[in-house]
Amino acid sequence: MNITKESTGDLTATIQIDLTAEDYGEKVNAALKELQRKAALKGFRPGKVPFGLVKKMYGNSAMAEEVNKILSESLNNYIKDNELDILGYPIANEEKNQKVDFENQTEFSFFFDIGTAPEVNLEINDKTAVTFYNITVEDEKVDDYLKNIRNQFGANINPETAEKGDLIKGDFVQVNGDGNPIEGAVTHNSSLSIEFVKDEDVQKKFVGAKVGDKIVFNPLKATGNESETSSMLNIAKDDREKMESDYQFTLTEISRIAPAEVNKELFDKVYPTDNIETEEQFRERLRQEASKYFQKESDNFFVHETLEKLVNETDIPLPEEFVKRWMLETDDKLTKESIDHDFEHYAKSLKQQLIVNKIAKDHDIKVDEQDVRNHIKGYFGKQYMIDITDEEKSKQLDALVNSVMQNQEEVRKIYDELFDEKVREIFKNNLKLNKVDVTYDKFIETVNEHHKHHHNHEH
Repeated sequence: MNITKESTGDLTATIQIDLTAEDYGEKVNAALKELQRKAALKGFRPGKVPFGLVKKMYGNSAMAEEVNKILSESLNNYIKDNELDILGYPIANEEKNQKVDFENQTEFSFFFDIGTAPEVNLEINDKTAVTFYNITVEDEKVDDYLKNIRNQFGANINPETAEKGDLIKGDFVQVNGDGNPIEGAVTHNSSLSIEFVKDEDVQKKFVGAKVGDKIVFNPLKATGNESETSSMLNIAKDDREKMESDYQFTLTEISRIAPAEVNKELFDKVYPTDNIETEEQFRERLRQEASKYFQKESDNFFVHETLEKLVNETDIPLPEEFVKRWMLETDDKLTKESIDHDFEHYAKSLKQQLIVNKIAKDHDIKVDEQDVRNHIKGYFGKQYMIDITDEEKSKQLDALVNSVMQNQEEVRKIYDELFDEKVREIFKNNLKLNKVDVTYDKFIETVNEHHKHHHNHEH
């Protein structure tokens, strides 16, 4: 076997792999002997089919399989041994690769194109300034959280008269212009929330209504939403006659959530281990919870903004044509036209990943299996209020951890989360942070403006 690499550009090269019978012969024979051992052909006892016949029947496919295995292994080893930092993966060079004839050929040459990752010259220090948003939790937000929690832990009651926030249930029947049921009318028992009725005149009809009252209205006009109307009446959206008709609604039930009292019982239900005694303490605990959630959103935006800035300020050349070919080979949904149209966006994502790789290398960022296990264990310990320093309880948690570790998708997600966390801390500890206090609503407005600006810029 002979492997060579020829440069074809600043960041591209072609790897040539030459194979002879010495490289694959023994493995092909071993594969054929295994096939002979298992072969069951009419007229022969199991395992007694002549080797020559097996070779004639399966020789070419066995050779193709072994050659492909050797190619894949050799290519990967060559890239690893020579410490080639490549983009994506190697792509077969269709122009140089000849049609293979396993029947008559014994020597083969294969060509693969590679794209090399550019050198990223980047230092993470306080010469780079980035805005960091510290989101303050206003009293109004705490009020909203408290209202939601009171409703969440409230009791369901059935009052006599409907109010705006109630859920009402009743029977729908399709009617004509005079308000009388039509022949073959649609009838359906369903529910609707009064506050989500967009037509104010219709909404007023429901407020103050009692069980047994009949209200004629046009559901489509009232909701302004075809999907909601279709689901509420159990009819197809394309049945325009039924969709656009008036209906009589006979009220059969009024449901309302009576908010839970703000007292010790509620505090213990929401935060059983915090021993909260007063509403003031409870509101402060809600504020902490909101602050933690807001902080996560702010952190994510901070990393996004930082990577945007670093990409814009760092010269990172890419082998564009190779990257486009690789993308086309990787994703069946992409076309040459769509890649060309959105390449600026794809290139930015790739450059951001190269920057993250550089930071991880320079700062020795690593996440291993034990990190993932510790994270899962800590999560369950907190969730179920288990003292993980207790040896017996710690063993019980280990069983839960082992169960989660079987889910590769979940493990990958946790790995990425821990890795991103470490990158974020590098940014926070080394960059110059211009800290700005903002309300949550102002923060969301800033994020939306940012996305709008960049969307317009890219298109």
